[in-house]
Amino acid sequence: MKASNLLLILALGLATRPAIAEAQDWRTMTTLRQFNGENALQVDVEYGAGRLRISPADDRSLYRATLRYDADNFQPVSTYENGRLRIGVDGGTIRGRNNRPGQLDLALGTLVPLDLALKFGAGTADVELGGLRVRTTEVQTGASETRIRVSTPNPVRCTSARFEIGAAQFRVEGLANLNCERILVSGGVGEVTLDFTDELRASSSIGVEMGLGSLILRVPRGTAVSVRKKGVLSSFDSQGLIKRGDVYYSENFEQAEHRLTFDIDAALGSIRIQWVN
Repeated sequence: MKASNLLLILALGLATRPAIAEAQDWRTMTTLRQFNGENALQVDVEYGAGRLRISPADDRSLYRATLRYDADNFQPVSTYENGRLRIGVDGGTIRGRNNRPGQLDLALGTLVPLDLALKFGAGTADVELGGLRVRTTEVQTGASETRIRVSTPNPVRCTSARFEIGAAQFRVEGLANLNCERILVSGGVGEVTLDFTDELRASSSIGVEMGLGSLILRVPRGTAVSVRKKGVLSSFDSQGLIKRGDVYYSENFEQAEHRLTFDIDAALGSIRIQWVN
């Protein structure tokens, strides 16, 4: 063999070695279960990084999930026992530079009351709760962009919703539709938007603890609101509210049947109520 040809073969071999070493073993897992008269469903989702989408199922499924993952770095989790679904991935030691995030699509049944717990790390999360029977929900996010929607009214009364936010952009739309008695939000660094622009069918108490960041409260004009604010270094745009003692009230607060009561503790940043027509 000519020396030039030998050198060419060696060069090609060396060039392809990193690609082989960094190749990923992509796999897809699908799991589903039909609704069979279950009284309740506990859903635990743990997803470290990638794209996550949760939505209501369009059939009589109890749940239906499709997970695309890198088998070299992650181990899929999907178990169902005694009314509890655990789904997501274990692991997450990323090797190489060309790793792409996976994706989890989870559709949940609309015929069964739900207790939803979601832990999400980095990436993007798109969660639609409209049409689901949400009794409780707990969402924990890391460095992610998260959007949660409640586009239609919750058919059942939600007792509690908890959102723990990392260094992230976090937005919840249609919180009035969640029909929740108690909402708790804790955030570190980031932009948080809580949107209540739908008909309020019951009173809600909202507690917010934030570090450094901005908080926007989108509220329909005419909604009865009270705001108690702690944190001397945080700014508060109180337009449309009247201060009595250390609490700010809307003019119609005492006469309203349903009310939004905010208790906000913010160290640094800004708080703003955005009245929506």
